Amino acid sequence: MTKVLFVCTGNVCRSPLSEGYLKHLLSKNGLNGVDVSSAGIAALVGAPPFECAIEVAQKHGFDISEHIARQITSPLIEEIDRIFCMESWQMSIVKEMDPKRVGRVALLGSFHPEKSPQFQIPDPSDFTTPETLITFDLIKPSIEAFFASLTSEITK
Repeated sequence: MTKVLFVCTGNVCRSPLSEGYLKHLLSKNGLNGVDVSSAGIAALVGAPPFECAIEVAQKHGFDISEHIARQITSPLIEEIDRIFCMESWQMSIVKEMDPKRVGRVALLGSFHPEKSPQFQIPDPSDFTTPETLITFDLIKPSIEAFFASLTSEITK
């Protein structure tokens, strides 16, 4: 079982969208053996996703409305195989939390086919559905590229 974790700031927008979309792709393609979750650096623990994130997910055919925000912890990091952060400052914090697992941490944007390996996916400038759609347009190709690489790993 490969365990994948997406990390953003509050765990109520970018990382739940990333988690939900990867789960959607795995389910749609009938792929098992991947556990996908998300957490926040400064999570709004116990909160549902922002309404704009729920709407964006629905527009793309998946549901994140049942998601509950949680805080990233060192014990959580220990059990994860691949950790994807939205921004480099988040990546630095995760690496500081568990220096032994530095090699498991990367920027999700590093998978974006048209951006640099250091590409960061920012929060929407305001948390409206149109702004969140712009953010998801950066997440989506990054998740799809990661999914393609994951698929080749799983089917080997």
